Amino acid sequence: MEKRIKELALTGLFSALLIVATVVLRFPVPTFNLYFNLGEAIIYLTALLYGSIPGALIGGVGSALADIIGGYPIWAPITFIIKGLEGYIVGSLANKNKYIAVISGGITMMAGYALAAGLLYGIGAVPIELAGDFVQVTVGAVISLFLHSRLKNISINDEDRF
Repeated sequence: MEKRIKELALTGLFSALLIVATVVLRFPVPTFNLYFNLGEAIIYLTALLYGSIPGALIGGVGSALADIIGGYPIWAPITFIIKGLEGYIVGSLANKNKYIAVISGGITMMAGYALAAGLLYGIGAVPIELAGDFVQVTVGAVISLFLHSRLKNISINDEDRF
């Protein structure tokens, strides 16, 4: 029972952190309908610390809620799939190589949003989307890897990963 309570509390905490990092700490890109945010750092950190399922849940649900709250509801279902997959991939690969895990998650996110932007706005939106996403995943990777190196020893141990 205690483990389930801990899991629920951590899921809520990291979901809230993700929403704050995405909605509050976002920086609109002038003349384009996109914004830079720090949500990737939370998705990657969650997945690195707790594994694929929490990474997918927090990445998908938290990011989709951030889109709805932040005024981009059309992106919520797209974000749910892309960010959920991104978190799942990072969490699945985290025990093998955390750098490869984060790079793989970033590539997944960039490809997913490039495809979505191309379908929604036309092929001309793809390079802009890719450029913005590259910066976002790079900053998110640096932050999450830095924090992971400091938090990994105080996180739930491997047999308690949920």
